This record gives sequence, structure tokens and C-alpha cells, in this order.
Amino acid sequence: MYKAVLRYISRHASARGFFRLLYNWDSPDVRREVMDMDFRSPVGLGPGFDTDAQYYNAVGSAACAFAIIGPLSFTRSGGVRAAVTALRSAPANNLIIGLDIVKAPGSVSEDDIARDYLDAFDYSYDFTDFTVLDFTDEKSGPVNDHAFIKAVTDPLLEARMAYDSYRPIVLRLSSILRKDELWHILDYALMNSIDGVMVSGEELIKQTVEFSKGRLPVIAEGRIGVPSRARDLFDAGASLLAVQTSPTRFKPGLQKAILKSLKKK
Repeated sequence: MYKAVLRYISRHASARGFFRLLYNWDSPDVRREVMDMDFRSPVGLGPGFDTDAQYYNAVGSAACAFAIIGPLSFTRSGGVRAAVTALRSAPANNLIIGLDIVKAPGSVSEDDIARDYLDAFDYSYDFTDFTVLDFTDEKSGPVNDHAFIKAVTDPLLEARMAYDSYRPIVLRLSSILRKDELWHILDYALMNSIDGVMVSGEELIKQTVEFSKGRLPVIAEGRIGVPSRARDLFDAGASLLAVQTSPTRFKPGLQKAILKSLKKK
């Protein structure tokens, strides 16, 4: 029932207008330019809630400046294809869209996994604003191995060169990385035109900022219960915050409360 309401709001402009009156928060003080994109605020929705691209316009009316769809893989039906169909039929309204992509079920070899990511990337490139390559699931491969991440990511970087438009590529990294593993991956990112990384926890944020000397934008992800927790992540060096929510419940007032607290700071 709850998601049905969000789906209705997402599809009807009048409902979005009412939702916006209740939960939106706009202020020039919280605008940020990150990865050469203009975010009306640094707070958005992380992957895991709107996995099928059904609710993004509703959450965009509730103080979210961006929404990350997915995680999704490239399969014959559903997955990335279904998300792209939804985005084509109902373009995002004043909202930056990211797509979190993972390997297809059943793929095991490094070559097959790399092909999965590339197929998803190519299929969705013209319909999203940035792509998140998800390396958080150990079942997808050795997510702590920069050589594996390089083998999967390199073909996408090469493919991007053929497009007329430039869209950022972000690496979503595992929370289990040791410092030396993280730094190997960050070194690769800095040397190969990766536009940002997505990590969870203050320690990984601080380590990323330390190693990159602030040159690599950080999208922090995490479950946020109170605005002060969000401020901690920004104080650690995060450029953006992708709020994680339960698979069944989006709290529309939370983003507004976070932004109001940031403005007061």
C-alpha cells in the first residue's frame, strides 16, 4: 500500500506538487557542484529502495536532489532494461538520476562479469546522469582486488570515449576494504578518470579524502536516523549523501530535516 501511494505520487504532477509543499526544502545555501553536475542539495536516495525506477519522481519532491536506481543487472527481461523503459516513459523531474549496476545472475568468469557491466552501461548511458559500478557484493568477485575492479571498469571507460556526452562513473566500494586495498583502488581511480567513489562509514570517507587529497568526490551511503549523523559524514569529507532506507519504507521528512540542519550549521 505504501509503495502504491509513492507510485501514484511519482506519476501525477498534482500529487507531486502537494508532496513538495509538505516535504521539499530548497535553499541556495545547500546547492553543490559535484562531478560537474549541479545538485540542488547534497542529499539524495541511495540504492536499494527504488530498484525498478518506479518512485524517483516522488522522492525528488521530498528534498532529494538525486536518486540512485538499483542495484540492477543486464538481463533479457527486467533489470536495467525495465528501469530504462520507465525512465524513458517518465523522465526525471528536477532530479539527477544514477544507476547502480551489478553482474547478471549466473555470471562467474571475469570476462562474463565485465561483459555484464558493459552491457548495462551501454544500454542505460543515454538515460541516466551517472553510473555507479557496484563492487560491494563478494559473490560478484574479489571486490577487494583492484585488478578485478580494473578489469571490469576499463572497458566502460573506453566505451565512454565513444559517446558525444560525458557522464560520470562512480565506484561503489565494499565496507570490508583494508586501508592498503582501498588505496590501491583509489590510485587506479585517480589515474583513470573515475569521477567519484561511494563508500559507507566515516573511516572510509576520511581515508578516501586523505589519499586523494580531496580530488575524488565521495558519495557517503548509510542509514541515517537523525540529522546529526548526516552532519558527521559531511564533516568527514563527504561531498554527497545517499541515504539508505528500508526496502519498504521511505521517510519523506528525513531529507528535509537533514538539509535544515545543514543550513543552520
